[in-house]
Amino acid sequence: MCLLCRTFAILLLFVGLSLAQVIKEIRIEGTQYVPEDVVLGLINIKSGSLYSQDLVRESIRRMYRSGFFDEVAVYEERQGDQVVLIYKVKDLPVIYKIEFQGNKKIKSEDLEKKIGIETEVGKIDIEDITKGYTSSPAIEEKLEIQKRLKLGRVLTREEMEYIKRKIIEAYAKEGYPKVEVEYGLVPKKGASKIVYTIKEGEPEYVKSIRFEGNKSFSSKKLLELMETKPISLLAFRLKPPFSEEVLKEDVKKIRDFYRSEGFFEAKVDYSVKREGNRYEISIKIEEGPRYKLKDLNIEGNTLFAYKELVGDILKKNRGGYYRREVIDRLKDNIRKRYSEMGFLGVSVEEREDVNPEKKSVSLSLKIQEGEPVYVSRIEVQGNYESRDYVIRRELRFQEGELANLKEMERSKTRIFNLGYYEDVSIDPFPSEGKNWDFVAKVRERFTGQFSVGLGYNQVTGISGFVSLRKGNFLGTGDIAGISISYGNKYKNNSLSYTKRWFLNKPIDLTGSLYDKRIEYTTYTVERTGIDLIFSREFAEFWRVGAGVSLQKVNYKNISSNASPLIQQEAGTRQSRKFLFSLTRDTRDNYLFPSKGSLTEINYSAAVPVLGGNEKFNKIILSHQHFFKDRWLDTGLILSVKGVFGMVEPYGGKRVPLDERFFVGGDFTVRGYKYGYAGPLDPNTNDPVGAKREVIFSIEANYPLYKNILYGAVFYDTGLGFDNWNELKTQNLRGGFGVGIRFITPFAPIKLDWAFKTKKVPGDTSRSKLHFVLGVFF
Repeated sequence: MCLLCRTFAILLLFVGLSLAQVIKEIRIEGTQYVPEDVVLGLINIKSGSLYSQDLVRESIRRMYRSGFFDEVAVYEERQGDQVVLIYKVKDLPVIYKIEFQGNKKIKSEDLEKKIGIETEVGKIDIEDITKGYTSSPAIEEKLEIQKRLKLGRVLTREEMEYIKRKIIEAYAKEGYPKVEVEYGLVPKKGASKIVYTIKEGEPEYVKSIRFEGNKSFSSKKLLELMETKPISLLAFRLKPPFSEEVLKEDVKKIRDFYRSEGFFEAKVDYSVKREGNRYEISIKIEEGPRYKLKDLNIEGNTLFAYKELVGDILKKNRGGYYRREVIDRLKDNIRKRYSEMGFLGVSVEEREDVNPEKKSVSLSLKIQEGEPVYVSRIEVQGNYESRDYVIRRELRFQEGELANLKEMERSKTRIFNLGYYEDVSIDPFPSEGKNWDFVAKVRERFTGQFSVGLGYNQVTGISGFVSLRKGNFLGTGDIAGISISYGNKYKNNSLSYTKRWFLNKPIDLTGSLYDKRIEYTTYTVERTGIDLIFSREFAEFWRVGAGVSLQKVNYKNISSNASPLIQQEAGTRQSRKFLFSLTRDTRDNYLFPSKGSLTEINYSAAVPVLGGNEKFNKIILSHQHFFKDRWLDTGLILSVKGVFGMVEPYGGKRVPLDERFFVGGDFTVRGYKYGYAGPLDPNTNDPVGAKREVIFSIEANYPLYKNILYGAVFYDTGLGFDNWNELKTQNLRGGFGVGIRFITPFAPIKLDWAFKTKKVPGDTSRSKLHFVLGVFF
């Protein structure tokens, strides 16, 4: 911006003009990109108006604040008692589009992301700025709105150069260090576009990376820190790009890592050897001595004792060495303890005293406790479909209350576990006082699912299906669903609706209608019915439920070779059941938990009322606990699950076949086909179900890629049996194996390869693949 022009323009405002002079005309000179009528609109001075110094001064401010001009100068030309104002400007181009030419290696959309600037911004209607937005603050507000809505805006020369540098950096990281980038404007009145022409040049690759002197950490560990990678057939890296700038950053990462592990004197250097367009990289490390964490002093803690803030964190520090990870964990624990008491503004200052002679570090943590924070206002953002109350009713803190980090974390978990949002955050907006505002922000996922396709499982075979399910129905949090499935051996038509927060209380009311048919090897079962279930939440983690189920069940097409247990089911019967449940759920994530537990008690009683002719009591107890590795912080998740089920008839009746327990399969004992870890018909080797079941499972999931892909190992054991004397160790069926877990925004995917410990008649294969799409815990 021309300071001299500005000064000269302002001086002119005070020279030789009478307050009674009339503005005859306004002229615009120097515009290249901004239309003249838009400039006049920004000046907002009409011909015939009385001249005012303040009026002209304000027009200059307004033009600069618009962001369209690099220089603005105002000159006057007197004609008797009239004056002509001449605005000489140097305007900037308004860019509505950025184009890339010559880019083959990196797609245009990827360049846009790497640059981090709005590119496809759309053509701006600049004239709109002057319609109702004539004051300077209003113009600024309008411009900010346009930026958020990805409309056109001015790009300065510095920003254009910045984009050029980012393109060069992006190509260098992809192994194109000799890339050349030029840019030019395609001007147009009102809006322009800028074109970046790219000459990629020849690529350069990494052939190998070799480490020297790394005694304390493996080469694999150090390689994980680097963005530069060697050739790897297993990882499908045949031509990994070479960039010396990236390599320098990698060397710094390794150096920082060694320091974070107590190697304060570590030296890391590199050398490269070029063979054509390939590079051999050598990284030389001089580790030096490893420093120990000698002392830890905490100051300023009036609310908590030293032991409360430190806990057992130092005890878990292997060897007593200095580790950045341990210190960060200490500081996080301090902030957490204070934040749970409402002191969200707590700060922890760190001071290290490094002693090179004793090879030790003394650490001091100074705490500024601050004042307790209260919730002034809670704002909900990002809920374009959901009503505000769907989110607010899950919050465990309210306006006017003491802010509590623990309650905020619990609120985030509850909102996420609704299943309607991909991401949930609750952020404070600090103020100078003790009353803070908080924003609960969500990113909604697609909750409507329309599916058409084919399905297959080991019981029903191939079937076609059409289903429509809408979670968060009309933004109310309710769930509506309809499903139609047909196949040679399978039919499942259903209609269901769940009313959340019935009567504005934490009560769910679920009603469902269904008509099902499954054709097994030796029989076919048809089931038509209606279920109505109430459930109420209490004491935060608990939910109690009660309901009724009315069904008509028909067994037909029973083969003469079928088991007597199956043959005696022939015909139609009426089932009338009362349902009761009690659940305690502390899981942190309903899709893929890493901590917490799920305990369930489900009881059903079949009674001879309203035409019912079944009599039995059935109970299923299950508990599953999830543990995340806190010692080594590897991300490993361990889950342990136990299940016990029992069904007993009364009144001289028998247990219906479909109410018996079929142990073996995807969700019980993997490695076995459905039902083959329980009683089998001695003639046909078909599973006939059991009156009791016992299942135990242990599984470990290790993150292979971020929190998306996990590897798993597992062991299941269990048995379906009729009499207690059959429950013996030698009778248990077991399965063990490996698997992968792929966590998608819609549903987790599980694939397991399981090996059975004992072969059984009808299921003699050594191993079996299990595939599950959906929630599998």
